[in-house]
Amino acid sequence: MIFSHLTTTLAVGLGSLVAHVTCQAELTWISDDSSLPKVVIYNAKGTILSASNYGRLDNIYDSRPTLSVEHIIGNVSEVLKMAQIAIINFNVTAGSASLNSSTYLNITQFANRHLCSENSDIVGGIMFHGTNTLEETAFGVDLTLNCSKPFVATGAMRPDTYISPDGRSNFFQAVAAAVSPAARDRGGLIAFNDRITSIYYSTKTNANTPDTFKAIEQGNVGAFLGGQPYFYYSPSLPTGRPYFDVANITELPAVAILYGHQGFDAALMQAAVANGAKGIVHMGTGAASLSPSTLPVATELFAQGIPIVSVPRSVTGTGIPTPRAGPVFYASYLGGPQARIMLQLALSAGYTLDKIRDLFEAPLRDAIYAPTPNNEWYFTSGV
Repeated sequence: MIFSHLTTTLAVGLGSLVAHVTCQAELTWISDDSSLPKVVIYNAKGTILSASNYGRLDNIYDSRPTLSVEHIIGNVSEVLKMAQIAIINFNVTAGSASLNSSTYLNITQFANRHLCSENSDIVGGIMFHGTNTLEETAFGVDLTLNCSKPFVATGAMRPDTYISPDGRSNFFQAVAAAVSPAARDRGGLIAFNDRITSIYYSTKTNANTPDTFKAIEQGNVGAFLGGQPYFYYSPSLPTGRPYFDVANITELPAVAILYGHQGFDAALMQAAVANGAKGIVHMGTGAASLSPSTLPVATELFAQGIPIVSVPRSVTGTGIPTPRAGPVFYASYLGGPQARIMLQLALSAGYTLDKIRDLFEAPLRDAIYAPTPNNEWYFTSGV
């Protein structure tokens, strides 16, 4: 297991906040009421714990996280009316763009032990993370957490020193979602800017504003009213969402993402493989299309056992697999970063090319080609 990037946190320095601290194994509980539900914060830092050196109007800051989770609890002490909180800190010393898969492998191994072990009395988990790559780490955890308890990712777009910081509200709402029984059986969730979205479908859509994490095609799962979650639908999981066991995984195979465009050089695919990539995600034009010059290279790499998954470079939509299986796989409504993580996990699990194809394409094929009369139209042409 990967537990090397851990430092445990003792609840100190809470300022005027009066809290009781109790210890349980590796966890230390900050609590006003020991009868309240228990929630663990997995702290990978980010803007939510950052401060600006330039004053209260600076929201274009460039600084590293310098605040503690205890600091934000002290400023949002209302959370202790909803939950007991424990903190697991991860050794993140730079922005989230510097992170890799070891981050979510660490987090998910802890979360599986805390949330999913037999007789666990912890109701949910929260992840603090920098927004630049929050969707990637969260997606990795979502595919590897082996229970139905809420796992809620959150962060901030404005530093805590801004005149109206968004992180404090996001934090409160993430706790409210994590303790809510209605948040179970939905897969991982993102709580951000009064909205609840599915991790599986969410992406960062704006580089600057708080209203950034969205599932554009699939929509929000719910909203926060009075700080509390309101879910629009009864619990369900995203179509085709898999689960991978990473309890004993410390490293994942390399997968490269290549951006398709006019004049795309297919030799880049071969170069990526020569550089150690065990799979490729291609961000194609339109419905994840590959240029005619790229297809022969994709066919050659497929024959070598290298899977190529194509996703649209547009912000939403999906590629469409051909009626009969070809050398390129098409991901069902996933973006490039998400497809990369899923392919890494599939390769790590030893999936064959046929099983990888089913992983990505089965939901699309079942919807498009299985029903009558489509199965007649598409499979009688001889193509």
